[in-house]
Amino acid sequence: MAKESRTDGIEEPETQGRDRGVETREKEQRETPWKPAPLLPTPNPREGFEFRYVRASMRGEADNINVSQALRDGWELCKASDFEELQIISDRGSQYPENILIGGLLLMMRPSEIGRKQRAYASQESAAQMESVDRNYFREQDPRMPMLRPERRSRVTFGDD
Repeated sequence: MAKESRTDGIEEPETQGRDRGVETREKEQRETPWKPAPLLPTPNPREGFEFRYVRASMRGEADNINVSQALRDGWELCKASDFEELQIISDRGSQYPENILIGGLLLMMRPSEIGRKQRAYASQESAAQMESVDRNYFREQDPRMPMLRPERRSRVTFGDD
């Protein structure tokens, strides 16, 4: 007795003679939904730089102190001509006509190296503050009843574990 195979009676599609390069998946792709444009456009990433919007004015009043602080921290103003992909039209009578200013926020950039150094400095300062708090807390420790070191890690578990 010969075994019957599952493909008996089913014709195989003919693949010989068809060019696979001609076939496309356009019909199978889903249509992407429309989304509104973001209020603050993000520039295309540039190697070695990071971007940030800085408050330049609030309620129509200039905030020169905030912009000056950002400039001292290593941020530089972004010229609109260098970022044509953002399609920005400057505000009439703007204090920064050649730069990217949207709703009182000014686009700035700085080298990533400066940002890395600043984050390392802030992390070091934070660790020093935590150490100071721990020293102050353990200063009142009695050897007969020692205090436990604070645990600063959090764990999330599910179920009976």
